[in-house]
Formats: sequence, C-alpha cells, structure tokens
Amino acid sequence: MPDDTNSMDEMTRDVADEVRGEGVESAVSPEQVMPAPEPGVEELKAQVEELRDKYLRALAEMDNMKKRQQRQHADIVKYGKEAVLRDFLLVYDSLEKSIMSAQELYPDDEPFITGLQMIERLLLETLKKHGVEPIQTSNMPFDPNIHDAMMQVTRPDLEPGMVADEIEKGFLLNDRVLRPAKVTVAA
Repeated sequence: MPDDTNSMDEMTRDVADEVRGEGVESAVSPEQVMPAPEPGVEELKAQVEELRDKYLRALAEMDNMKKRQQRQHADIVKYGKEAVLRDFLLVYDSLEKSIMSAQELYPDDEPFITGLQMIERLLLETLKKHGVEPIQTSNMPFDPNIHDAMMQVTRPDLEPGMVADEIEKGFLLNDRVLRPAKVTVAA
C-alpha cells in the first residue's frame, strides 16, 4: 500500500510541475490536482460485500450440513441394528409360545418350564441392553401409534377404547416403535 501512496504523490507532483511550467505557479494546489476516485472503486466495494455475503452463507450451509450428518450418524448408531433386533423378536415369540404350550401340555414338568422362563428373561434382558423395551398394553387406552388393533370385543369390565387383550407383544427401540403390539380393543 505505501508504494501506491508514493506513486500517487509523484503523479501529483508531476502534474503540479507541469502546471507551474505553464506559468500558473500557485493557482493550483497538489490536492486539487488529484484525480477523482474512479467509479470502479464503489463497484469493487459492492462486489466485496456480495462475495463476503456469499462466503458467510456457504459457511453457514457447511455448518448446517455438518450438524445434519452428525444427527444422521447418531440415528444410524441408535437405530442401525433395527432389522437384526426385529429378527430376534421372532425368536422371542417362539419362546413365548413354547412356554405357553409347555404349561398346557406338561404342567407337572416344572424344571422344564422354569428353564424356558429363564431363557425368556435372559432374552428380554439382552434386548433391553440394546434399547428394546416391551410396549405396555394392560389397562392402557388404545394408541394407534404403538398398538395394532386386530379386532373389537365386547367387554363389560372395560371402558370402550381400552386394550382388552394382547395377541402379540409389541416392542420399542429407543422410544421408537420396533413392532406394534397386536391387541383387541374393547367396544
């Protein structure tokens, strides 16, 4: 920047010397001889401001994209195992049916039934470690977000709209429905 100032001073002196050489010595001062600012300076300032605005917008967009990717990554970590856990629910269903069948067919074989119940508890505890919780249905009003109504039944002991029976247990994965509970609803 100092070089530009020096060259401007030299140019001013040269113009002043030329004017003096023509016989008008003190009529014009060096400040009056300075060339007027070019109209391009204002245009350049406007361009700089426009580019600065674009830069700030691009920076904000990059920040938003980074936050969006972090949320997506967190969701993948949180819900990425959803398909595998859903498959384990089929194993749970089979185990639950085995326990009910054993209680009906072999009510005297208590060690066998107890062993199946222990396996069921272990499976539920393992699912819980991975964020899977059973959906509560008993004494609950029907909620279409977590319950899947299979049919309506007449139950004088329940108010209309309450869950009457659970046909298939439902589960949540980190507060998101992994599988809705299949239920009957009191009419």
